Amino acid sequence: MGVLKKFEQRLEGLVNGTFAKVFKSEVQPVEIAGALQRECDNNATIWNRDRTVVPNDFIVELSAPDYERLSPYSGQLGDELAGMVRDYAKQQRYTFMGGIKVNLEKADDLDTGLYRVRSRTLASSSSQAPERAPAAGGQRPGGPGYPPAASSAAPPMPSSP
Repeated sequence: MGVLKKFEQRLEGLVNGTFAKVFKSEVQPVEIAGALQRECDNNATIWNRDRTVVPNDFIVELSAPDYERLSPYSGQLGDELAGMVRDYAKQQRYTFMGGIKVNLEKADDLDTGLYRVRSRTLASSSSQAPERAPAAGGQRPGGPGYPPAASSAAPPMPSSP
């Protein structure tokens, strides 16, 4: 990771952390969606000129109060976040190695309004073929990868040759 990217991430964490502590604001799902997109972008791996693989398994760590507030909706929220990740991946022409999954976990070391996202790339157990997010409108936009979201009811997309 480049020096500029590390600096940008530290600055973003400082600003977001400071605002969350000062205003004691709760984490909102839209913030998590943005963090998942950044996680994909930051962890995109270029395999060849036509295939960029991004993580497909995400864990969102939340403070105890935020977790208690959002956990009753974790299944539906995970599905919605997975769909947003899938849509973002279509725009960026990213590939997943398996189904997209987003889980919420409680982290006792976080204050209200703070969260962490961890991700990894997991191969699908049912098929070794990567899941490709087709480009929207047949165009090939550029840009970095996005983190996978929660499991969704939609079947995996077919891989392209």
